[in-house]
Order: sequence, then C-alpha cells, then structure tokens
Amino acid sequence: MNDTPVRMTLRWSILPVESRSLLSVLQGLMVSTRAEPGCIGCSLSTDMGSRVVIAYVEEWSDEDYLKRQLRSRRFSVLAELMEQATGHPTVTFSLPESTRGLDYAAEVRSDI
Repeated sequence: MNDTPVRMTLRWSILPVESRSLLSVLQGLMVSTRAEPGCIGCSLSTDMGSRVVIAYVEEWSDEDYLKRQLRSRRFSVLAELMEQATGHPTVTFSLPESTRGLDYAAEVRSDI
C-alpha cells in the first residue's frame, strides 16, 4: 500500500440560485466523508459574486483509500451532483505520481 496522501478537488462556478441546494448536499457528504477510514480531511469553501465558486476537497491517507471511495455510493451521489449542476466542475486528483482528471475516477470505477 502506498502511504502518500492523495487529494480530490472539485471546483464549480455556478449561478447563485443553485448554490444553496448544492452546498447543502456537499455539507452532508463532507460530514460522512470525515468519518470514513483513511480520510485525513475534507473541506468546502465558497467565493460569492455574480457566480458562486465552490471548492470541495477530500484528502486521503493513500491512493487505496481514495479508490475505495470512488467506488462507493457516496461518490455516486457526488457524481450525480456534478452531472446535474449547470456548471460542470473541474475535477483534479492529486496522486503520488501524477495529477489526473475525471478520467481517473472513470478508470477506477470501471474496475468494479
């Protein structure tokens, strides 16, 4: 098991009218994420303006824990949020050897 911390970062730029419901769901996910084994931290921040920029970050103790989460029902809820928002988020996975995009999650989930 590789014990290098890894991170998933999602950044949305959405209309203010969408922000309340999205933030509510993300806050609930954040609470459950923090209770998961291997979770180092999870944060949510916003920058309000004519558009609302939301940053959601999960940090895991190693890539194996992250992969387990990408295969979980919790991540399925997060993926649904990404698809439903008018502004699709930028997704970045900071891994020990590289930085990848949403293709990484698709690759991991296809191994189920």
